[in-house]
Amino acid sequence: MTGLVFDVKEFALHDGSGLRTTVFLKGCPLRCAWCHNPEGMRPVREIARDLKKCRHCGLCRTPCDHEECRDLGVCVKICPEDAVRAVGKVMTPEELSRRLLKNREFLEEGGVTFSGGEPLLQAGFIRETAALLPGISLAVETSAHIDPEIFRRAIAGIDEIYADLKLIDPALHEKWTGVRNDLILGNLRRLMESGRIFTVRVPLIPGVTDTPENLSGIASFLEPGRRTVRVELIPYNPVTGAKYRSVGREYRPAFDEKAPLRKDLSPFREKGIAAVAY
Repeated sequence: MTGLVFDVKEFALHDGSGLRTTVFLKGCPLRCAWCHNPEGMRPVREIARDLKKCRHCGLCRTPCDHEECRDLGVCVKICPEDAVRAVGKVMTPEELSRRLLKNREFLEEGGVTFSGGEPLLQAGFIRETAALLPGISLAVETSAHIDPEIFRRAIAGIDEIYADLKLIDPALHEKWTGVRNDLILGNLRRLMESGRIFTVRVPLIPGVTDTPENLSGIASFLEPGRRTVRVELIPYNPVTGAKYRSVGREYRPAFDEKAPLRKDLSPFREKGIAAVAY
């Protein structure tokens, strides 16, 4: 069993209760127009370039036999400016847990959060890693776009659940994320029925997800779980585009990035749902 990890961020403040270490797993079934982790989309290793350092000398295309470079098509070790790096490291649960447990004392005060990409695409890897972290609080940040049985089994051993709900309208959800929201709504509905406490995060995208219709629709959907669900409105990150260029993609959002955001909590409060806006 192995997993594909593209980052491990220590001392994370907003990925669960307390200070956390967040493990970012590669691969996502969504293609959100505003995704701020484009390096986490593809479920394969790839390269990223620091375009400010790159001199376009072509040295990275020199054939090499480094194991780390074999599936990348370039050498990530030869660049004189250190401008090329591999995105994605294949790890076993044992390797990842050893790295995490170097900070056991810190983790016992906070915990480990699995994020992505969509971490539950690697649910087996998470489960096996979690078994090697006894006594550590575990959280997951998920799109909830996953097979219901995989979702149910994956969250069974998770202490804190953070699920995105971007758009309540299925057609708009497909337009802006590439998939319909049937799986997402079904998994969230079952979570509400289970009585588990969890958090729904709504990314506020100007003119797309922050509309009165969308926020009111999400509030109505979540009303049956008002005693156990908490909502967080997360503002759009305007520096997203730079990351796309580093992994060789273009970022052309079809919305006005500079438009003011509507951080309207009233639809949730009217339904008796605890909600905050950042």
